[in-house]
Amino acid sequence: MEIDIVPYHSSWKTEFLESGRRTRGALGDAVARIYHIGSTSVEGLAAKPIIDIQISVRSWDDFEHMVH
Repeated sequence: MEIDIVPYHSSWKTEFLESGRRTRGALGDAVARIYHIGSTSVEGLAAKPIIDIQISVRSWDDFEHMVH
């Protein structure tokens, strides 16, 4: 398997912000915080061009029904 590492791209921050906005819109007040994590979150760092996102929720009870 090949892993592509590319130079830092300033659009990664914008992509994260847009994904975070859509996620918060879908999940509403259940979301406590949305973080941009991983190598694309480090300005200037070459990375795999995949935006990693961590979502912290206020209560697991709001999401337990989604796990199968």
